[in-house]
Amino acid sequence: MEPTQAKNGITQPKATKALEEKVEDAEIALRERVEHARDIVEDLRDRAEMAFHERPYLLPVATGALGLGVGVLIGSKLSRLILFTAAGALLSDTVRTQVAKVSRDFIKDLGDKLDAEEGGEDVEDIDGESTAT
Repeated sequence: MEPTQAKNGITQPKATKALEEKVEDAEIALRERVEHARDIVEDLRDRAEMAFHERPYLLPVATGALGLGVGVLIGSKLSRLILFTAAGALLSDTVRTQVAKVSRDFIKDLGDKLDAEEGGEDVEDIDGESTAT
């Protein structure tokens, strides 16, 4: 029987050295794959951030589309509720901006009328009568 060092015609130091080289090669390849995966994830994250920043309506629309797809596939009432909630949030943002614009215009007009009244200009009452201050 041959000693352990010379088993299969390879001495122990050569086998150890070959194994260490394989481990190092595998480690380098694994690190490269991890770096590549991180680059892909960062690129996708940057693209999504830019898209949602440029088009803020995409997130509720994407959520609604996902909710509709899941609702159709599963048929669950909860999925449909999520879809309609996302659509309602999108509409409420749109309606909220319009209401804010109308209210700003109303307050501005009211302030202009009050300023005109304080300045001594003729201002019509609610009844249509002209009064001077």
